[in-house]
Parts: sequence; C-alpha cells; structure tokens
Amino acid sequence: MKRNLYRVSLALLLCFVFVSGFIACTGSKKEAAVASGPVQKLTYSLASLPTIDPQKFNAAPSYGVIKGYSEGLIQFHAGDVTPGVAERWDISPDNKKMTFHLRRDAKWSDGTPLTAHDFVYAFRRLADPRNNCDYRWVLDEIVNGDEIPYGDGSIPVEQLGVSAPDDHTFVIDFHVPAPYYLAFLDMPPFHPVKREWVERHGDQYAMSASTVLGNGPFIIKEYLFEQKVVLTPNPNYWNKDAIKLEEVTVLMMEGEAGFAAFRNGEIDFAYIPTAVAPEYLKNPSLLPGAKVTSYMSGAVDWFCINIASTRNRILANKDFRLALNYALDREQYVEIISNGLYSPYSRFVLPAVSGLRTTYVQEHPINVFKNTAELDKARQHLNAAMATMGISNPNQIRVAIKVGDAAQNRLIAENCQDQWQRALGINVDIEIVTYRAMLNDRVSGDFDLVYAGWMPDFDDPYTYLGYFTSNNSQNGGKFNNARYDQLVTSANTFADPATRLGMYAEAEQILLEEAGLVPLQVRETPYAMLNSLKNYEPFFLGAQEDFLYSYFE
Repeated sequence: MKRNLYRVSLALLLCFVFVSGFIACTGSKKEAAVASGPVQKLTYSLASLPTIDPQKFNAAPSYGVIKGYSEGLIQFHAGDVTPGVAERWDISPDNKKMTFHLRRDAKWSDGTPLTAHDFVYAFRRLADPRNNCDYRWVLDEIVNGDEIPYGDGSIPVEQLGVSAPDDHTFVIDFHVPAPYYLAFLDMPPFHPVKREWVERHGDQYAMSASTVLGNGPFIIKEYLFEQKVVLTPNPNYWNKDAIKLEEVTVLMMEGEAGFAAFRNGEIDFAYIPTAVAPEYLKNPSLLPGAKVTSYMSGAVDWFCINIASTRNRILANKDFRLALNYALDREQYVEIISNGLYSPYSRFVLPAVSGLRTTYVQEHPINVFKNTAELDKARQHLNAAMATMGISNPNQIRVAIKVGDAAQNRLIAENCQDQWQRALGINVDIEIVTYRAMLNDRVSGDFDLVYAGWMPDFDDPYTYLGYFTSNNSQNGGKFNNARYDQLVTSANTFADPATRLGMYAEAEQILLEEAGLVPLQVRETPYAMLNSLKNYEPFFLGAQEDFLYSYFE
C-alpha cells in the first residue's frame, strides 16, 4: 500500500525536485478519504529486525514489532505506565513483592485463555541457562534471578522468584527492593508465551508467521525474515475496540532507502539520514504534508572495549584504554559523522534520566574526559601502556573497530580510525559486519572494539549502569570491578533516593576512570511522518515505534 505525502486532487500528479539533490515524485496517490474515513494502513521501515521471539529479544528495532503482537503485564506508552494483561497490581511497602491481578478476558490470538502460568513459563524460559537469552540479566533483582541464568543448572528454574497462586494472579518476589521494576515489565523478555506452543515448534518458534502465537493488539499475518512483517488486528484482544489501524507493514530497509521510500510516498514514517537531516530540519517545507522534527532517542553511543580479549592483550591495559579516550576529539567527531546533529558525550548515563529535582547528570557532574582531545594525556598513557607491555613503537600496536554495515557506521569507524592513528601512531583496522552479526559478536566477545548504543528501559541510572556489572550477559567486553558491582547492585537497598543516586554516580565515576568504554555521543534522531498520522510520537523510553493506538485522520 503506497501513501502520498501530499494532498493532491485526483487530476494532478506533482513531482518535486528537492534542493538537496533528491528527486521525489508522487508516484502513487494516497487513497481519497471515503465516507467511512481514511484508510487505516500504516507502513514504516526498520534497518533490521533481529528477532520477534520475546525472550530472545536483543535489540531496540524488535521492540515495537514484538509489542505489536504481544503484551506484557503492563503497557508503557509515551512515558506512562498503563494496565496491560494485568488490570491492577499491588506493591509491598518494602518494594520486594509485586502482585499482579490479570484480567479474566485475556486470551491468546487463537482464542484460548491466557493465564498467570504463561507468565511463569516465560520468566523461567528467560532464566533457563540453556536458552542463553541476551536479556536474562533483567532478572537479576528477582529471587535467584542473579544466579539461575548464569549457573550450571544446579538451581532449577522452578526456584526463580515468580509464581502463580491461581490462573489470574502472578507474583514476583525480589531479593532487593526494586522500585523501578514496574515500568521494566513492558519489555519483550517479560511477555508471556504459551508453553505448549513453544515446545511444539521448538527451534522454529517465532521464525515465521505460522509459528508465532501472541496476545497483543495485532497478529502476525506475514513474516519474511529481514524483509518485512505484516500485522493485522487481533479479534481476541481484550481492548480491540481501541485499535484503529487495519494493517501495519514493517519493511526492512537501510536508513537511506527508508527515507527515499518516504519521499516517494511508499511509507508513512521514516528516520532521516544524518547526512541530509540538517537541511530538512531547517526547511521542513521540502516535505509538504509531513511533520519534520527530531527527538532525543535515548541512545548513548560508545565503543565497547574487549577487556578480556585473548587475541589482543593490550586492551586489558587501563592506560591504553585511557589513551584511546583522551585522544578522541568528540566535538570534531559529531560534526563529521552527524553534521552536528548529535551531541558529543563523555559519560555513559543519558542526560535525560531523572534525578531528585532535575536530572541525574546535572546533579552528579563527572569530568573524567572532555569532549575535546587531550593529546598530552593521551600520549602519556600510551607510553605507560607500552612500557608495561614491553612495546617500543606504537606502530607495533594494532586494534580493530567492528561496526554494522549501515553507511553511517562506516563513517563513524573511519573518523575514529583517523583520529587514533594520527594522535597515537597506532594501527586501526575496520571490520564491517551485518547488524545482526554485530549484536551477536558484541555479546560473545568476538571483537576488539565494537560500536554500541544503549537506549533506556526505564527512567533510572540503573538502566545504563547495570550493563557493566560483571555478571551481565550483555557485558561482552567483560568489564569487571568489585567496587562498581557493589555500588550498582546494592544501591537499591537504600530507601533514601539521594543515597541511591550518589552510589550510582560513584559507580559511573569508576567506570570512566577505569576506561571501561569509549563514550562518543548522545543521539538526536530526526524523523518525518505524515501530518495525517496521529498518536505515533517516538519517545526515548520503551518501544520507539509504538503504533498500537495510532490512526490516520
């Protein structure tokens, strides 16, 4: 289904030549509104969709699609927690128990009842070490959730702190207070799955439309891996009357191709490539009939360093990691790779994350690195690293940067390669892999430095700092600091929020002083969407492509 960006009469066909050098034609007209209203079919694009299996979820692009056909205990929409499968819940005064009361009309898309036991099975599936789920670390606060997923099976998954006293009651028991956890539960890994269905399909579960069973507002009508997904309304959804869209099509396209499709009237929403974003943000009239703007997407981007590398021992040297950080001019970097759209950043926790009165970052300043290069410090630390490692010439040092195959990622790698080679005299190679391969390699540890981004799952510093705890399954670089672990894992045992946030700030200071990463930027994401598309506003928390209650007017 093609949509036109412009309101045109049936008699006119207009072509526009943009000053950017692009040519866009209204090759097909948006269907004229009929008496029943506009056509309620949404099409948008993603660069990649690694998986639609809730427990195997490992990357932001999958969030919106999984949330389209599946629903958790709660819904997180535009910053607000609202009921999902659970119509209400109780939280104990000590924040160590949550009891969810499930709606009795909740069903699977095949019409069978959904029960609390489906949530128990999903949580246990996530925890089962045999499944090696990337996001199993989200169970860390639950009783035995910090041991079962990483163990040898000696503690059975049945001892995970979740239970179903009856078909309509689901209970989570925590071994530490977890006041933020409610908003966490919108994430795909916490969504229910039906045991009988998963076991019937085995390794093929959620690999095709016919092997997916959901409970959300939509059902998967068509799924061609890394090509497209088509969703249609679920007639058994408890809130089906609130769903206006008749069809949602998600096409797999790189950023440039997706924006071209938007300009050609083929899709209704697209992210704007950073190479041309300033032009369109400055002159939104270049896209008549469209809203053109940007938002802080919640992404802090950095290079993950493989501190535990067995093939490149110098990465374990703190002085070398500090040299990489001090040698990088982040202001120059963002000007080149994003035309100044992104903001240079030398910390890890997103600036928008809340503190007590303002933001956590404002209330807890940390100044380990500057956004400009400090070359004298960089060379001092490089010399210290070389002395320790018995290296006489920096030209003997070789590291590799691994990035995904999107065009901008190549630019990112080339800029950092150039800066590090000129400032330090080392050799830097670039490895280009698919987005899916990059995600897998980042977790498995198959890299020297790998480009990474992190979007918050809830409004708290822990959503970032939890990443670098030593037992986090996402921590592929194996940063390991006992004091850091102690601060991050015990902060939630303190009821006083000032104490808790102060502990997080001390942990972030350690992470930067130990050069556990190379922070790069905070991403500002430009996008364009039809003016007629309503209730489809990206947000820096949760599913960014949240189309559940969208509609055309």
